[in-house]
Amino acid sequence: MMLTTFLLVTLSATQVVDEARTGPDSPARLSPEPLTAPPLMTSPEACPPEAEARYNEGFDALIRGNDSEASEAFAEVLSVCPQHPFASELGRLTHARLKPGAKLAQAAVYENTERRSGAAVASLTVVQTLHGATQGILLCAIAECRDQNYVAASMLGAGAGVTSALLLSQGGITSGQAAVINSGTVWGFWFGTASLLAFDLEGDDALGAAVIGGAGFTGVGVLLANLVNPTAGQVSMANSGGLWAGVVTALFLATSESDDTESFFAAELAATSAGIIGFAVLSRSLPVSRGRMLLIDAGGIVGGLLGASTMYTFTGGNDGENGDAILISAGVGALGGLALTAYLTRNFDAPRLPQVMLTPTLMGREGAGMALAGQF
Repeated sequence: MMLTTFLLVTLSATQVVDEARTGPDSPARLSPEPLTAPPLMTSPEACPPEAEARYNEGFDALIRGNDSEASEAFAEVLSVCPQHPFASELGRLTHARLKPGAKLAQAAVYENTERRSGAAVASLTVVQTLHGATQGILLCAIAECRDQNYVAASMLGAGAGVTSALLLSQGGITSGQAAVINSGTVWGFWFGTASLLAFDLEGDDALGAAVIGGAGFTGVGVLLANLVNPTAGQVSMANSGGLWAGVVTALFLATSESDDTESFFAAELAATSAGIIGFAVLSRSLPVSRGRMLLIDAGGIVGGLLGASTMYTFTGGNDGENGDAILISAGVGALGGLALTAYLTRNFDAPRLPQVMLTPTLMGREGAGMALAGQF
């Protein structure tokens, strides 16, 4: 009797467990169903039926891997029903699949990602120390110091330069910021020297032009470093623009028979100013690295030497009669070398992004998901 009762209880418990697993009315096995688009969420303003139909077509195209058709469909859905809960996200997904990493590459190119470094602080300190020492000597010359006072003036100026560099670099400084300040110092002395020759300054006026040029343009560099925050490549492009504009202008002006020094340096001031400003503006929309600019500068040097040597060879080496032709060939060769190198290095700064593909995929147990594949 006890054995019979135990068997009945065991069989009843087994039936209860089986019904709990399968359910009394559910079939033993689910039938496979095709993957469909997620239903629209309820919203205060429901989308029209044609928008939902177009959304379903876009979702099907996305599943098939036809990203162009899916992108067009989701764009049409959003134009009809901007509050659609899924079309905007899936539209961004199709754009990312059509152009993998495009937004990331653009941000990496146009955004200043330079970090503060000790090397930038060191370069700023070295150049500004020399700047301070030079200013001390020039000021001492204006004040007509005794010979032994020049050493003291240069030491005081060097100390002032070190102090100013350390104050400017408090909290760190990027290589681009250091480069624009140092470039301002160098260009300031150039403009000061060219000005005294262009305007025929003498004595204290000539020394004052150099002092004002160095200090003034250094101040302009400090303002640009804080307001614009340029990269080292942008500063290099502006420097190269001013340098090559001055060099090519000098080569062409040297062919003139005029010995007017004032006109020559006035033209040099105008050319270098236009080159610096023009290429500084261009660097804001055409980012470039310092390495690429060095290659372009090297191309200009090689092109100038090649043009001069070629003309020198063809003319038989008679400098007295064909000097103008050699100078013109050097200028044309430099321009050609700059242009050719700029074209050949057009992909030098191209971002090297990982090849990634993101696609919808079917998962196990009638589910859907995303598959990520790539080479990193």
